[in-house]
Amino acid sequence: MSLDVVLDRVTVRDEAGRAVLDGVNLSVLRGEAVALCGHNGGGKSTALRLIAGLLRPTSGRVKVGNRDLSRLGYQATREHRTQVGFVFEAGGLWANRTVRENIALPLSYHAGRVPDLEQRVTSLAEELDIVDELPRVSHRVNASVRKRALFARALALDPALLLCDEPQLGLVLGEARRVAKAIERRRRERGMTVVYADHDGALEPYTATRMVYFENGHVFDRPSALPPPDRPSFVGVLPQALGGAHVLGGGA
Repeated sequence: MSLDVVLDRVTVRDEAGRAVLDGVNLSVLRGEAVALCGHNGGGKSTALRLIAGLLRPTSGRVKVGNRDLSRLGYQATREHRTQVGFVFEAGGLWANRTVRENIALPLSYHAGRVPDLEQRVTSLAEELDIVDELPRVSHRVNASVRKRALFARALALDPALLLCDEPQLGLVLGEARRVAKAIERRRRERGMTVVYADHDGALEPYTATRMVYFENGHVFDRPSALPPPDRPSFVGVLPQALGGAHVLGGGA
């Protein structure tokens, strides 16, 4: 199962009235792996929260599959979230629960009683190499384990859409390769759609089929030729941006 995503003239304003997103149009096709790139504050994370149904736009439409998230009630929003896995940039785990309990949370909350819950949690932990950490309370494990537990939890319900904010943060290359392999296998075998958000496009070793660039609440198909001096340069990803599909870092 897979989902497409459409942001149609979406504007989001903060409490001060500033446009975090300003009339944004963005389409993600089913089965794509799209990287949202741009400096901090450009609107990438806000776009992910809109797609996840965690935030509503000030104006415009957010459509995921056949659902207009801008108009969903509580029950329909809850059903939408069973199809979406979200990996936050930092945090997101219950600090006083074990790693096992955190991974199992969406299975027990959304799916009710799952006969093979323990088996599914263990299988995900094995895939991401955190089996030995399952009994430990999450605030007592290191950042790498917490990040991989977030990925395991996001994949627990076999989502049709996976959203990842700064996916490489907190992981060394070998760990990131393991996570990237798990994601890409689901995308190729099950058609899972993936949207990454990353500030500079250096997503090694995650695979992206397309890049789009967020700058000051607007979306572009390539980096600005004159980036502000206080933000990371896009020079490293510009040659890729002008081509077709991209493998960021070569995969695992």
